[in-house]
Amino acid sequence: MVATHILTVNEKTFNIHLNYMFAGTGKDNAEHQSGALADIMSIRQDDNIIFYVIGYGFYGFFKVRHKSNPLVFYEHPREQYLGSELGNKTLTYRFFIAPNPCGVFKKGVNEWDAIENPRNIERKSIYKMQWSWIFKKLKANRGCVSIPDEEFQLLKNIIIKKNEKLVASHQYQFINGVISPCQSICKYAGKINQSPQLHRLPNIIKKEEDLRIFFCANAGRNRILDKILRPNIYGNIKIIANEATCSFGKKSIDLLFITNKNRCLLIELKNVFEFNKKTLLAQLSGYAKWVLSYKKHLREIIPILVFPEPRLYAKKRGAKKFQYLSKLDYNQKKISPWFEESLKDLISIKKGLNRLRITKLSHLQVAFFKTDKGDKLKGFRLLDLNH
Repeated sequence: MVATHILTVNEKTFNIHLNYMFAGTGKDNAEHQSGALADIMSIRQDDNIIFYVIGYGFYGFFKVRHKSNPLVFYEHPREQYLGSELGNKTLTYRFFIAPNPCGVFKKGVNEWDAIENPRNIERKSIYKMQWSWIFKKLKANRGCVSIPDEEFQLLKNIIIKKNEKLVASHQYQFINGVISPCQSICKYAGKINQSPQLHRLPNIIKKEEDLRIFFCANAGRNRILDKILRPNIYGNIKIIANEATCSFGKKSIDLLFITNKNRCLLIELKNVFEFNKKTLLAQLSGYAKWVLSYKKHLREIIPILVFPEPRLYAKKRGAKKFQYLSKLDYNQKKISPWFEESLKDLISIKKGLNRLRITKLSHLQVAFFKTDKGDKLKGFRLLDLNH
């Protein structure tokens, strides 16, 4: 099962996207943008692509095409291929598209008809609305958003209704609000072999955003994540939502994954082993209630906390960090009072979630990741909270 991504473009850039059959995202004049990179690295071959054209609405349908190696490639902001044609819009991270097997349709659907028009809301149910897009619009800072399959099907039904399916073409054009086949041949002649992570190694974890990018890029691809994602139990990842907005405010979930077994993984990432017990309990319970409020088909919600492996002893004698033991104490298997108290807090969070009796919410999972002296990711281990 493939995922679906909506990319926001303007009238001018959309025409260029269709002429050359590529898409992209980025921040104007920025060499890199971690949020956009994490979003785009969640894209997989054959995923569905829908365009939201500002001032016009939603247009479909396309799919991700594996024409380049890597699938997503990098364009420096000062060396943007087709930069002037795009109106100097910076598209740092790019990928190729092709016509979707379900067809490319001539006309778009405006936001009113796609999102708010009661006549188009199936069974007039709040559970049959484009919630991923609604919350994305509230945050208004993303050029690419992933939506679950049920929302894609709802939007697809609205777009194809009384619409004209176009004949298959290698390129298209966008003129006066409609898509049509493009007779001229526009060959993409830019560089397509540059990694989108030129500025960092993909397994170097220094900041929380490095973790988010790693998870988005490697979920379902790298077995190092199987320790946490547990595909043999939870199922294979089909939806990857990075920093999914989850309320009418500024709150967001670091990562929200949905599997082909209708399980939802709510993942909070920390790049330091520090946390506030009350805050984490409120976050995780709030996220779970938010998901349940409109995703009734989900079978299970799994809350997961990911921390760096805590350092349990000081690097040198006389260190001021009270939480560390001496290396001698550590080698004698003594537990730091600080770490012992932290474990009690994590167990307390787990018990607190259980006491709330949130429907379909499973037990809290906690994982540690380990890096070497060069910040290279070495692996993960699950923490036993059954005390």
